[in-house]
Amino acid sequence: MHLIKLCEAKKHYCPKVFNLVIEKNDFILVSGENGKGKTTLIELILGFKHPDQGIIDKKKLKIGYVPEVMMLPPLIKASEYLETLSKVKKDMLHEDLIHLFNIPLYKYIYQLSKGNQQKLAILSAFIGKPDLIIFDEPFSGLDDTSMNDLMIYIKKKVDSGLSFLVSTHKPQLFTELVTKRVHL
Repeated sequence: MHLIKLCEAKKHYCPKVFNLVIEKNDFILVSGENGKGKTTLIELILGFKHPDQGIIDKKKLKIGYVPEVMMLPPLIKASEYLETLSKVKKDMLHEDLIHLFNIPLYKYIYQLSKGNQQKLAILSAFIGKPDLIIFDEPFSGLDDTSMNDLMIYIKKKVDSGLSFLVSTHKPQLFTELVTKRVHL
C-alpha cells in the first residue's frame, strides 16, 4: 500500500511530469541538475504546491522535512527549540541523535555554526514519529564525521521501516540504501 502516489502530476513551469509511488520502507533518491524539478517534486509531495495537471493521492501522513535552506528561529536556545518542537509534535526528544550529533544545546541558534544548525534541522525532522522523511541536500554544512554518523543513523531508521526521499547532488553516498531512483 502506498503512502503517496503521483500520477502524471505537473506544474506548468516545470518540464517534468511526475509519476512516483512512495511506499513504506522506500528510500527514494532524487538527483539531477539545478532547475530540473527536484524542488517542485518535493513541494508537490509536501502539499506546498498543487499540480496543474495530474493527481496526487496521499494518505494521512506525518512528514519530517529539511529544506535545502533551513530557517530556524535564531533567538531561542537549541534545547528550548527541541523541547518546544517535541511538545508540539507530542513526542520525546531523540537522545540518541542528540548525543550522536553533539550539538551544543545551551547555545542560541544564531550562535551555532552552519553545520550545527543543519544537525539541529535534521534532528527536528525525526521528532513526531514521521512516516516519511524528506531531505533536500541533507549534507549541506556537515563535516565528514557528521555525514558518516548521519548515514549510520539513516540506515538504522530504514531498517526499522521509515521511508525517505532524499534530493542530493551526492547520490553516490546513498547507493546502498536506494530502493528507487528519480533522475531529473
